[in-house]
Amino acid sequence: MTTELAGRNALVLGVERAAGRKAAVALAEAGADVAVVTLSDETKAEFAANSTLNEFWALGRKGIALTSDGREDAVKLAILAASEQLGPISILVWHAPHSIPKIAGLRSDPAIVVLIGDDQATDGATALLDWTTDLSDGGLRANALIESQETANAIGPTIKQHHPEAAPKLAAAIVYLASDASAAIEGAVVIAAG
Repeated sequence: MTTELAGRNALVLGVERAAGRKAAVALAEAGADVAVVTLSDETKAEFAANSTLNEFWALGRKGIALTSDGREDAVKLAILAASEQLGPISILVWHAPHSIPKIAGLRSDPAIVVLIGDDQATDGATALLDWTTDLSDGGLRANALIESQETANAIGPTIKQHHPEAAPKLAAAIVYLASDASAAIEGAVVIAAG
């Protein structure tokens, strides 16, 4: 376990999806306290969120589980609830099949990672990449992370790519994009090594 993200609070939306759970655990392993948010209030989604919390606690990290339907108002409420319980949110991992018009309630300089998993539809992935660019153009530190080269190939040409020194696996890529090491990178995409 590293402490690269110690003292930071993160929110991961879409924790019931495999890549979302990997992202949440990676952030906790790197020292962040993490709020996990589901995209539905179904029992299966809530079970996944609570199971992820158990992993945080085993790592000695704080965590909370919240439910959401992924709409703008629900996400805003989740950010507020997470901020009240953990403190200001400085890392947001967005692993939802769609974007929202604007994100509010984050600390003024958050690291936003738009996570595009292998289960993402191609047209939705393209829209999320466009949204990443819009967020970046709006002055936010937003970058996209595509779970695998196969998914990147299916999407086709993307926004500008950033190539870290070594192609990181998903967990390492999440931590990298959330850390100070990537502070100067905005509006780019990183492709995780399968």
